[in-house]
Amino acid sequence: MSIRRRGRVFVGLCPFHEERTPSFHVDPEKQLFYCFGCQAGGDVFRFVERFERKTFPEAIRFLADQAGIPPPQFRGEKSDRKKQCFSICREAESIFRRMLRQSEGENARRYLVEVRRLHQETIDRFGLGWAASGTLLNRIPPSRREEWEVFGLLRKGPSGYREFFRDRLMIPIRLEYGPTVAFGGRTLSVDGAGPKYLNSPEHPFFRKKEVLFGLDQARAFLEKTRRVLVVEGYFDAMVLFESGIEGVVAPLGTAFTEGHLIHLSRLVDEIVVVFDGDKAGRNAVVRLADRLVLDSRIPVKAVQTPEGKDPDEWVRQSGPDVVMKAVETAKPVLDFVMELFEERVRSASGEDRKLLLETYYDLAKKIPDPQRLDLFLSRGASLFQLNKDLLAQGLFREESIGDERSSAQSPGRPGGRLSNRELMERNLVLELVRLWLDGLDPHPATIMKGTDFLFVNTENLAGFLSALWEEPTRNIPSTKELVLNEPMLAESWIQLPEDHETRSQRLADLVSRVRRFSRNADSPSDRLMLHNSQ
Repeated sequence: MSIRRRGRVFVGLCPFHEERTPSFHVDPEKQLFYCFGCQAGGDVFRFVERFERKTFPEAIRFLADQAGIPPPQFRGEKSDRKKQCFSICREAESIFRRMLRQSEGENARRYLVEVRRLHQETIDRFGLGWAASGTLLNRIPPSRREEWEVFGLLRKGPSGYREFFRDRLMIPIRLEYGPTVAFGGRTLSVDGAGPKYLNSPEHPFFRKKEVLFGLDQARAFLEKTRRVLVVEGYFDAMVLFESGIEGVVAPLGTAFTEGHLIHLSRLVDEIVVVFDGDKAGRNAVVRLADRLVLDSRIPVKAVQTPEGKDPDEWVRQSGPDVVMKAVETAKPVLDFVMELFEERVRSASGEDRKLLLETYYDLAKKIPDPQRLDLFLSRGASLFQLNKDLLAQGLFREESIGDERSSAQSPGRPGGRLSNRELMERNLVLELVRLWLDGLDPHPATIMKGTDFLFVNTENLAGFLSALWEEPTRNIPSTKELVLNEPMLAESWIQLPEDHETRSQRLADLVSRVRRFSRNADSPSDRLMLHNSQ
């Protein structure tokens, strides 16, 4: 690929997605790359990992080769232990797979073929096996049992070692680049003894909240489509994959976490969560939004299966074309949550409506992006039949109280996470900076004035705004330097695309929000609360 200098950065066509206008930027000062089109970014190691399709150690060796310096050997206890983990899990998987083909695995084979209706190719691809009682103890010599215990395959008790998985269908859990590091075991017993699914205990190379089942199979497909489907269970993922829907993963019996989101954001541009259409499934999506999606770095959408059907049943009965049509029209999680609120508010009594409004406030506090928050408040005002300004004022009154408590616990939050109020103010100032520096008319300084921003009480941002408005006609390079010297703004600003097409609407939205927030802070009680929240 070729890049050329543009100011202090280099630009070129992105190698990770198709485009005609260069959106790939390399910052030689920060030693980082970033694409404003597909949001790929990172340092030189991450670039080589993606561009050359290498693991991290391979990328280091590759770069050392290019630089003509001796590559690191990656020796030591941790490296050796990782190799040991891969070796033991590979050996265990081989044992379980052989056991599935023998007479002890007959019931498991019948379950896979007759109940789950999996093809043999899928069974082999995902490495399914069977762990009968004694499967491992009869094959692992006593001298090696301690190391198998470290990686969760054996447990030591008062009477000696026992197997962690007994009489279970075994599902290998693999890292993104292929090695097996753990197992999921499903019981076929109908007497209800023990959990239906059991995962390996965590160890240094296996964290359930960081690993996604099926990602090793889906990764090549995700590189092409830049979209991933997230389903609930192992068999949902396997059946969808078998039907031709290859870009599908599943958490390991846990909730979809922020760690999963960050991991997938490096691989795709869109996440579609497929959930059951019953009440439990809808509530799960609300919990998902409440936890992380409203502050997501990439779009997260939701698809609801027909009520009473799991994703695997849905694709078998309706076919992959119907499922993919639903995926293509998936709604943003925020829209789905709004529809749930509308459904429940219509049938709610006075006390229930009050509780729903409190829940609505709780969700709104988790939206740091000013535009999305403004839209959420607009819909909330219509839903609860309240004045939008009063709704926003109530939100920030609660926010101020919350910030005051938070400040009491960790004054100034040095090095800590920003509060929701600080996030809202930072993102609003970022939008101002983006409009200020795009070189287009009308300039924000011709429409607004510095006193419009007196409601901003985050110290760093208030200082930045004061410096910005001291000399509103300063040249663009000087203003950029001002932005880059403010840590709360610099890293986020460099990643913002110019987006000239929506410029007029974004400017109008900013002016509207600033004036509303300024107006809401005009009363003495509100000013006191804002002051106390610092």
